[in-house]
Amino acid sequence: MAKEEKKDDFEQATKVLKRVLPMMVQNHIPARPDHYSVWYSYVAKNNFDLVREMDDVVASVGSCSELKSEILYKKYIASEGEKKLDFLKKEIETLVSEISSNIDDTTRGTDVFQVKLNKSFSKLASIENGEMSIEETLGVIRDVVKNSKEIAKTVDVFSLQLKKADNEINKLKQQIADIQRDAKTDGLTNLFNRRAFDLEIAHLIMLEHPFSIVMGDIDRFKLLNDNYGHVMGDTALKSVAGVFQNSCREGATSYRYGGEEIVMLLPDTKLAVARQIAESMRRKIEKLSIVSKDSGKKINNISASFGVAEYQKDDNEISLIKRVDKLLYEAKRLGRNRVMPMSM
Repeated sequence: MAKEEKKDDFEQATKVLKRVLPMMVQNHIPARPDHYSVWYSYVAKNNFDLVREMDDVVASVGSCSELKSEILYKKYIASEGEKKLDFLKKEIETLVSEISSNIDDTTRGTDVFQVKLNKSFSKLASIENGEMSIEETLGVIRDVVKNSKEIAKTVDVFSLQLKKADNEINKLKQQIADIQRDAKTDGLTNLFNRRAFDLEIAHLIMLEHPFSIVMGDIDRFKLLNDNYGHVMGDTALKSVAGVFQNSCREGATSYRYGGEEIVMLLPDTKLAVARQIAESMRRKIEKLSIVSKDSGKKINNISASFGVAEYQKDDNEISLIKRVDKLLYEAKRLGRNRVMPMSM
């Protein structure tokens, strides 16, 4: 994305923000990310169906409630991962309900057994007084054995149900873990995605934790796609992502920021060290050689430009990204395949 386009996007987002917040306050909508995304889409008019339904709601009742805002979020904005999580939560709730019901049934069965057992023991106590015949005594014992078998069967059934529930819970836990991982992972490069990056950089800044950021962008990526096709372009992007991933030191994490841009966050790392890491990645990338399995075409001229910046106490997410982005485009302007700043 060109520098001018990014500036336009930022100004447009700011303009929309100034309209969104008053509307949310007017409708008593909590300032949560899910609600904000609904109202941002509504004001920016980037989802026709959402805008139409919101207009219908406002026209009919005069305002949009928090509940309706949540419904609109789930209907038009929520990712498939979030929808799957909702489904899994309901599955867990159903499972817990079934276990609770089984416990109640087993408890009731145990209580009934206890009553019968007490009654049988009362009868057996009569033996000492000579009040029961042998046949009556054997009959009481048979009842005790019969009731014992019934409660044992109930407990066995409950035990099997618990084992089944335990297996189901383990499956659900794994599915939830997979969805949560996918929600923060880029499908093509297997790096963390922009959403994960936004969360992590916001966390580091909130803690005022020292860190540096490296932003890399594949040079002439559009031309590469035009000349070799998007399949080879994707292969090149995955290869560059591999260089970033393999260059992560202790605590460092790489993210696909967008398009052909990849960033690395390096906690507790000074600018000079971050620049050395970027320079090392630059050299590894220019040595990459990619061959198409289908056509046999070979790409030997991949390169990337880098911007490197260190977090300052007065930085926020926007100012820091703006600074590193400016350095990246300066590297492009000076001829590409280089790291900015040039030296420390």
